[in-house]
Amino acid sequence: MKVLQKEKLLLELMKNFIEVISEVDAIMIYNRQGLLISKYTLSELLDDGLEESEREEIYGAFLSSIEPMSKKISKDYGIGELGLITFEIKDHRLIFLEAGPEAIVLIITYFTLDAKFALPYCYLLVEKVAQILENKFDLKYNTLTIPKFGIGESFEGDLMKAAVKKGNHEFQIERKKKEKFFKLIILGDSGVGKTTLVTQFVKKQYSADYRPTLGISITTTKYYIQGFKDSLIRFIIYDLAGQEFFSRVRHIYYSNTQAVFIVYDVTRRETFERVDYWYNDAKIEIGEIPFVLIGNKIDLEDKRQVSTEEGEKKAAELKCSFIETSAKENINVQDTFKILGIGMFFKEIPDDKEPVFLL
Repeated sequence: MKVLQKEKLLLELMKNFIEVISEVDAIMIYNRQGLLISKYTLSELLDDGLEESEREEIYGAFLSSIEPMSKKISKDYGIGELGLITFEIKDHRLIFLEAGPEAIVLIITYFTLDAKFALPYCYLLVEKVAQILENKFDLKYNTLTIPKFGIGESFEGDLMKAAVKKGNHEFQIERKKKEKFFKLIILGDSGVGKTTLVTQFVKKQYSADYRPTLGISITTTKYYIQGFKDSLIRFIIYDLAGQEFFSRVRHIYYSNTQAVFIVYDVTRRETFERVDYWYNDAKIEIGEIPFVLIGNKIDLEDKRQVSTEEGEKKAAELKCSFIETSAKENINVQDTFKILGIGMFFKEIPDDKEPVFLL
């Protein structure tokens, strides 16, 4: 991939990120030696009294000391490697995240940033940055967009695990995990694209040969978070049949679920009108866990019967997150699963709530 092409991809990616996370003033990508690779800055919003070149040099110099400093703090406090570091300056918070072996991404935000909401997106950003820099970014399976989970609060719990005081500064520390399992169930009427969503995420492929799920389909897959090389997310995805005949035994598979996708087809209003049924059916059994409402088949825009605004309104009513996808065209599919996985990865789950999988 040519340098100019990389720069174009990075600029579009950073611009899209700031459009989703509005409290971000600037994104700067540096190499490990503190030299600037690329940046996207809302300079009219940055009021730190610095010239642009001065700001780049100061942050670059600070960044070049991050790695040895983080190793020392980790050793002194016995908390393992760092997943991220935040550093507070006047009016802003600096968030440093690893983007592959060669780069560090600096995200400059206001203090009003909700870290619980934003950090899963930050990790998604640095994964895409790393793929671009390493010539591994394939537009067939990846997009430069940053899909936003609207309305709901899917990522409850502190992403920042500990604060370490060093002089007058406070460093936010992430302890690296080893391996976490998450049980996800996918609900919705027959034919809305549940199985296709899973297949597109796991195998990165689309099949036009529709065969309804009869009963239950269980799929497992794994995913590494960028910057957490020794940590692993394992998804166990339960694709539950939407047919009425399966309703009597469906509840058996709700036990120990940690997240729910409810899928409807934007071209079939009757599937949208059944969202309340699926939500209530699962909510009674499962309780307070992340729910995500997904409007699928947005590639069929000329046949759309349910508007985006209607989907957002329903999600607000149910207090769950919302996103639209196309399993056929791979729009928002990879990122939907990944953002959920990242958010769940940092959520503290008591030992007695770890999933027990029924096969």
